Amino acid sequence: MIMLLERLLTREAIIATAVAGGVLVTAASFRAVREKLGEGAILKLSRTGYALTGVSMLLMIAAGFVSGR
Repeated sequence: MIMLLERLLTREAIIATAVAGGVLVTAASFRAVREKLGEGAILKLSRTGYALTGVSMLLMIAAGFVSGR
């Protein structure tokens, strides 16, 4: 469990989570994606992207507390 937490609090993992969230939210806003997917799927894609971005922020805060600087 601690090894997983250590991996999640690395700079790379935090950045990857933020980028993944941004990509999902951006994809949800494209007209071509909106035409292929239904409104429910677009809403789910957007919420997932914002959730990943929020998780990234929480991981960054946690990394700050754990770093001991």
